[in-house]
Amino acid sequence: MVDLRAQYASIKEEVDAAVLDVLASGQFALGPQVSAFEEEFAAYSGARYGVAVNSGTSALHLALLAAGVGPSDEVITVPFTFMATVAAVRYTGATPVFVDIEPRSCTMDVTQVCNAITDRTSAIIPVHLYGQPADLG
Repeated sequence: MVDLRAQYASIKEEVDAAVLDVLASGQFALGPQVSAFEEEFAAYSGARYGVAVNSGTSALHLALLAAGVGPSDEVITVPFTFMATVAAVRYTGATPVFVDIEPRSCTMDVTQVCNAITDRTSAIIPVHLYGQPADLG
């Protein structure tokens, strides 16, 4: 497991100051901090644009739409995840196809992914869980 308290402690002062700035501004959505974050994230990741969204569900949904996933498609993922993963797939009209997890890491069993791929597979959503990255090999 990842110790989130330790991670927070290392950046506490900076995070607390940023949160207080937003609270003091009274602009909790679409404020200048969001625009600044989008620009900085795009620059950091080498992308032309960055888009902040309200949740992981929205992020997954937009990523699937950007990839062209639609009603006739299948998306491979795992059932051992938060409901947002499957909700995002269903929002596009696509069908989720589940593969089992690897017992040691509780992440996607990559050997099962190969067997699940069909002509209708348009995306694979691995789930990185409990600080364990899924094997993408």
